[in-house]
Amino acid sequence: MKTVREQVTTKLRDELVAGQYEGGKVLREAELAARMGVSRGPVRDAILQLANEGFLAYQANRGVTVKHPPNSRNRAFIVSLRIQIEVFAIETGLETITDEDMEKIEHAMDDLKRACVGDDAAMVARYDMAFHEAILMSCGGEDFINAWRQLCAKMLMNYSRLDDYAEVFNEHVHILEHLRERDAKQVIQAIRDNIQ
Repeated sequence: MKTVREQVTTKLRDELVAGQYEGGKVLREAELAARMGVSRGPVRDAILQLANEGFLAYQANRGVTVKHPPNSRNRAFIVSLRIQIEVFAIETGLETITDEDMEKIEHAMDDLKRACVGDDAAMVARYDMAFHEAILMSCGGEDFINAWRQLCAKMLMNYSRLDDYAEVFNEHVHILEHLRERDAKQVIQAIRDNIQ
């Protein structure tokens, strides 16, 4: 069972990913707390968490604001950095994936499938990232996870895979198939094809 703080963080993150707040919008603890029916404490914690993830920013004399999505040039660079992290982890850790790791990856895939069928943009984005995170962690990518999450947050602020969930799901099926075969070259190519 998720704590109130975790529930508020997830809800607010989903709203940010779904584009419900424009870049630069000021978020007020009291308003969010009233809307979500919780005290200000969990909202404050959620805001801090989402600022650490890169969705929100503290600005002098303005409070907390929603960060603007990166421009196309910066986004392309962010995508390339994310791909480098995932490729490095696969190249160095694919052989260390255990059966228990594969179960976690398979579970993340099941969640992604349900999200794609449910046609919920925020859920698709969340489980897309959860799938990749499970792979990264299974390949020994703990040292890179915080940087990776920051990059993903920037990408999610302009999540562009909202038009064809079947295609998104099928791309992840290819990644999973090659993971099961422990074929690093094919996993890497499938990841490069998927991350946009």
